[in-house]
Parts: sequence; structure tokens; C-alpha cells
Amino acid sequence: MSNIAAVIPEAKARLQIQERSIPKPQDDAPFISKYPNVLGSDISGTIEALGPEAERFKKGDRVTGYASSLSNQDPNHGAFQQYTLLNHNATARIPDSMSFEEGAILPMAVATAGVGIFLNLGIPRPTGTQKQSGGFLVWGASSSVGSAAVQIAQSLGYTVYAVAGPHHHSKTREYGASHVFDYNDSNVLTNIVNAAKESDDIIKFAFDAISENGTPEQVVSVLEQQGGGKLVTTIPFPETAKKPDNVEISATAAYRINTDAKEFGAWLFNDFLETSLVNKSFVPSPAIEKVEGGIASVQKALDLHRKGLSGKKLVITLS
Repeated sequence: MSNIAAVIPEAKARLQIQERSIPKPQDDAPFISKYPNVLGSDISGTIEALGPEAERFKKGDRVTGYASSLSNQDPNHGAFQQYTLLNHNATARIPDSMSFEEGAILPMAVATAGVGIFLNLGIPRPTGTQKQSGGFLVWGASSSVGSAAVQIAQSLGYTVYAVAGPHHHSKTREYGASHVFDYNDSNVLTNIVNAAKESDDIIKFAFDAISENGTPEQVVSVLEQQGGGKLVTTIPFPETAKKPDNVEISATAAYRINTDAKEFGAWLFNDFLETSLVNKSFVPSPAIEKVEGGIASVQKALDLHRKGLSGKKLVITLS
């Protein structure tokens, strides 16, 4: 067997298609920084071999997983190749009814949203039938991370207030949002605050899946008008922007499930995600756009992504 990979040979270079040896399952790789490397975080496929710690899995299991080369710089852990090492705590089995393409759009979104909601915002993990209450604002709700945040917040019991482009409103409601607003509307902030008031909700938590071009300041404004709260962003809050004393702001980081929050990662992927996929309280989102050509098309997919996407995620299927 061979392992064809899309390799980044040096910093800022375009990808090259190369043949690599098939990595062997092992304990967590050390933190290193080197080129060439293999990028890619989202992957779904069939388990071919197991390391000593992966006791809950077996060869042949259909899984999705968050590949960790961005955090440990080990090319064996990059997703853009035919054979990839996954940490067991960042891997989840997928139902037989789910395609690998659907499975492949889950890991980064689930990890980013999960770390943000449970670790940054400090919301307790669900236990039994106990549910949270109140309002939860998601800005950028039609993106992969945003739609994951909508689904997780709704499953916890929150009334979700979501901001997205108008052509994505129907899908955003399907993901679990109770109120959906158009980010192009000049009155969007007033509309959110008024909707929460009419529903007797107080929005104390917010997730900004965009986190640029002024969105963090807008989300902060809503929380400030609601008496304060907590905001999690996907990139650091602008240094020059106003930070109200009554709003706590932090940035999520998906890689934490493979570094300082491995136990949480195991719960998120092995327990929460697996169970949610089986009972369909969490569904793959957003829409999938396939890029043909296998590993050789990874650079093409990155170029397409750089041009901008809305309400969909690119997926490469390997032969």
C-alpha cells in the first residue's frame, strides 16, 4: 500500500503531491515545528490499525476525527493524505447511514464550537434531562462552526438567536435557531434585543463564528444591552475595540482537545458527538460541495476556499 499526501514543503508554499510511508499508530507525538508537513484537520474514513490506547475502537470502524498536525506539527497527523493518525480522544464513530463526506465536515466545527461553549463560556456538560434556559446568540450561524454552535446550544436547552444571510435562514432554523436575523439589516442589533425582550429572554452567552469586520463589536453591543455576559470568538477580539466591563471575552481554540483538554475532547467526540449523531440531535452542516480529483485537488480546494464560501463546506473524496 502507498500513502499519497498533499505536502506543504515550506512556509507559504503551494502544496505538492508526494508519496509518504504509512504512519503507525503510537502514543501522542511530541510538539515539533518543521517542514515539509501535511495539513488538514477534518477527516472521515475506516480504521485500518489501532494504537495501544484506542481500546474503544476496532479495525473497520467508520469514524470521523480531528487531525492534529496543526498543533503537534507531525505530518503523520495531517488529514490531507490517504492514511492519517488520529488521537482516540478526538475520534467518533459515525452511523452506517452517514456518508464519509458528511462525516468529514464535522470535526473542526464540533471541536471549535464545543471548546468555545463548554470551556470558554463555562457552560456545564449536559446531565440527564436537565436543560439550560435563556437566550444564546450565534453570529455567522450558517457557517460550519456557527451551525455547530447553533445545534449544540439548542440541544442544551437555550433559545438560539442566530444571525446569517437571508438565503440561509431556513436552514438555520432547521439547525435549531428560534429567531434568525439578517446581518445586512441596519437594525439587526435592535431587532435582536427587541426579540429577546418579547420572548422574556436574557441573552447572556454569545458565539461569534465570524469574528472580523466589526462582528465582535456588534455582538458585544447586544450583550452590553442585556446587562452583560460572555462572548467567545474564533479569533482574538480586536485590540482597538471597546471592551465593556460587564462582558467577558475569550477566543476558542479547537486544538485544545489534543493538548490541555484531552479529557474534554474524549467526552466531546467519544460521548457527546457519537450519541448526538445516533439520535440525530446533531446533523452534519452546512451543505457539502465536492471537489473532484482526490489528494491532487487539495490545492485547488484551498484556492476555492480562499475566494470565499457561504453556507457550504468543501469536501475531497479519495478513491
